[in-house]
Amino acid sequence: MSLQVFLQAQLLGTEEFLTTPLGTEQPANRDSIGRCCWLTLIGEVLPRALLAELKLSRMLLGSSSSEQFLLVLAEDDIPRANEFLSRAAADLVRISGGTLRLAWASTENLGAWPVVRKRLDDALAAHICCPLRADGAAAAVNAWVPGPETIAAEENLYFTDFADGMVSAITVGWSAENPAELSWDSGTFTWPLREHSNIEEEGILFPRRFAMEDDGAAPCSPAELAERAEGAEYWGILRGDVDQFQVQLLRAGSVEEHIHFSALFKEFFAGELAILCALPDFWRKVTVLYRGGDDFAVAGSWDALILLARELQRLFEKFVEQHLSSLPGIEAKSISMALEIAPETDATFASLLSEAGAKLRLAKASELGSLHLFGRILEWKRLADAEELKTGLVRLVKDFRCPAGYLNDLAAVYREAFSARAARRGKLVRVDKPWRTYMRLSRVIPQARGKEQNNLRNAVIANLIGKRTAGLKLRPSARVGLEWARLAADA
Repeated sequence: MSLQVFLQAQLLGTEEFLTTPLGTEQPANRDSIGRCCWLTLIGEVLPRALLAELKLSRMLLGSSSSEQFLLVLAEDDIPRANEFLSRAAADLVRISGGTLRLAWASTENLGAWPVVRKRLDDALAAHICCPLRADGAAAAVNAWVPGPETIAAEENLYFTDFADGMVSAITVGWSAENPAELSWDSGTFTWPLREHSNIEEEGILFPRRFAMEDDGAAPCSPAELAERAEGAEYWGILRGDVDQFQVQLLRAGSVEEHIHFSALFKEFFAGELAILCALPDFWRKVTVLYRGGDDFAVAGSWDALILLARELQRLFEKFVEQHLSSLPGIEAKSISMALEIAPETDATFASLLSEAGAKLRLAKASELGSLHLFGRILEWKRLADAEELKTGLVRLVKDFRCPAGYLNDLAAVYREAFSARAARRGKLVRVDKPWRTYMRLSRVIPQARGKEQNNLRNAVIANLIGKRTAGLKLRPSARVGLEWARLAADA
């Protein structure tokens, strides 16, 4: 009787793949959309294609996401699985220009799940650190290591064409001839694309939401996304990641818990992104780029992305309360995000994905469960303070006819460049003495005759500097609110 074996695979180099242009094809941003869609699907398709090639049941697929998957196989199937993954790994290097590498390990289902999981993780870690190592341990380690002749990026239009096909595709397909090239509505094996979880339906979760051009022919360019913003015409990219997801995953006491936990988060991001981006506030302004097992990336008008981040974090809090309240620790119970606004309309998705990723890592290193916005790192609960200040400042301009330039004067009070470009550069200078700060604020926002306007003025000043007169200073949420108002009022 053949032993039961777990096979775990991991895709390495995804960040470099998404942020490094492959060749000189145009338009570059459709190439990036195609790469993001392809990466969302490749980790879902490969394990299903492997089972289909081996004529095995779909029930043997444990968990899958964009970057890794887990399968249950018989020991006799491992040689054929290794051969399949070797061919796929070679084609992954070709199609990604050498930026992606596939590593995998297998081990017998002997002992408790934490012990089996540790053997798999140790085997993968050993290969990642030393890919040419000959490992004689119980776990079998495999990977395809590219030769120098395969590293050069190919100048082709595959990912651009893939982006165009994914707009209306009903199924995603796979063929043995090119195991890393996915197709749409064709292939030796095909799987339907679906947006919501349904245990009765076979298919792959894929949140297909594109902000389309007015004629509906193709996804919007960054310039069009910027034009659809209210206020200043800017676009940006929002990235999010669950904090310490892997730590909670390692605590699973059985393979069933591991699979359930992985599927829970994947379905949350796929389902909520699909629903949110179909709402009136977002459907013409936001394009879903990428959905991983515990992370995501979306592009869109700058104003819509701030609201999307707030709403997604609110839904994540409810999700945690409902599904994770009984789990120990704080791991996987908070989410961090970063919004990067393009300094120029013609900036590329690849460059902004890289910048947003760097800001996201900075936010996670600074404080778990935070948002990096306009050069500041905020706790989520402080975003409401920033929005309240923004609303008050914009009302002074639009309802009470204050000159829009007073927002620039407020920025000058603090001797900082509050434009989006300066905030990204992180330029800071010394804040003036508290009593002088208050006097300057009073001159910038002078007393008015109307009671309502004066009440609003006082509330704005309180939001800017707080209520402690001994320590007047511009709070991080106030800095964000001021820049938010400047963009909203296009000052």
